[in-house]
Amino acid sequence: MLRLSSRLAKNSWLVLSLLLCLFSSACNYHGRLKRALYKEPSFNDKINASVLVAHDKLPQEPFTFKDYNLTPVNAYKIDVADGAGVATADALGTLFERVELDSSKLRQNYDYEADLNYSVYAEWLNGTIKGTDSQDFLWVKHYMYPYFHTQVTLTLRNTQTRLPIIQLSAARKTPLEFSNTAIGFYWFNRLTGSLLFPVLAPGYTQAAGKSIRRTLEDDLRACLKEIMRDLEENRVLFAPRYAGAAFPRSDGAYKELLAKTVYVETPGGHGSGFFISPDGYILTNAHVVGREKEVRYYLYQDLPFEPAAARPPFRYARVVKLNKSRDVALLKAEGEFPYFKLDTDRSHYKTGETVQTIGQPIDQFWTVSEGIISALQNTNGIDDIQTDAAINNGNSGGPLVLRSSGEVVGINSRALKPALGSGMGYAITAFEAARTLQLTFSADGKLISPAGEK
Repeated sequence: MLRLSSRLAKNSWLVLSLLLCLFSSACNYHGRLKRALYKEPSFNDKINASVLVAHDKLPQEPFTFKDYNLTPVNAYKIDVADGAGVATADALGTLFERVELDSSKLRQNYDYEADLNYSVYAEWLNGTIKGTDSQDFLWVKHYMYPYFHTQVTLTLRNTQTRLPIIQLSAARKTPLEFSNTAIGFYWFNRLTGSLLFPVLAPGYTQAAGKSIRRTLEDDLRACLKEIMRDLEENRVLFAPRYAGAAFPRSDGAYKELLAKTVYVETPGGHGSGFFISPDGYILTNAHVVGREKEVRYYLYQDLPFEPAAARPPFRYARVVKLNKSRDVALLKAEGEFPYFKLDTDRSHYKTGETVQTIGQPIDQFWTVSEGIISALQNTNGIDDIQTDAAINNGNSGGPLVLRSSGEVVGINSRALKPALGSGMGYAITAFEAARTLQLTFSADGKLISPAGEK
């Protein structure tokens, strides 16, 4: 009886093993069949192009973090450019075949150049903890908690034309998380009343500094990861049929106006200006010129160019006259140029007339905006034209052109901050500029040497 039971048990195991083998084979066959029927087409995951991350174009300003919780150690200065280039190259390496970190002088060896605009600032938030002790006395503890704001903008440019192909941004807000070592030093300082903390301050500084850098690095990588996802969705821009062909300018009839406008550059910033005579006199704002005796300028025909570069096509213009109170300046360039005529007849400045602003707003070269004259006013004895045509940083000094005549009725000077109002820009009238700088013109349009010229 025992022998029969043993034989039946052995046969049962054989049958069970056979069934398991058949089931496994069927599953494998079904899996192979499914993969064969639903196989995704094979393609190259990476974009077949090379990208240069220019290390000499990375942000140079260090980030300073002030620690308000501890007085012996107050500030930490961190170079945000340190590691930013490597992180950017690593991120771009997930999409492009060849990515390298090198000098911008070698940009001609690559298909695209990556410009990184990376900024960080800290925000301290006040907090309170309330409670009661064993005797029901209310106690309140105040504390300050730091948050880091990280903003990253990545621009990919065509290395031949320097024009942007795509620009993507990402932002992050993260609370600072100190390491256990830094927290230990902090509580030791609280318990000992700072008596021994000066001795241990270097240890706390190192531990806290590592926590800060780790937070900033994590935020930078998170922003770059988000940008890479957006870049992946726009990879058609980098397909072979598009590669090397940046979106061309098509300025059409506006070329004539743009050619009369210049990009003005100083060590402290940039703005706009425009020719008012064929012999090279340029009008702009005094705040664009600052204290400079001469400034660089670029022409529309110089596109593409790289601002602040230590090589041409920049030219120089000298400051002839300047009036800070009325914010006007006259420059002189050598050569012959197309120019705007100034409309100094105040009766032509009418509310509702269509006007155009031309300039370089926020590093965008030679742009045109259109609006109307919203109002005419006199502020502290200075004639102003209010317009809803867009005026932004970089438009300062550019012309406000009357569309019906093509003549300049004002010099774009300022705009209200968005928090105060929108669509409210201001231009100094051409009449005011001519009166202030004592401008008179000959019959052929040339400027008669103004009184007080240097």
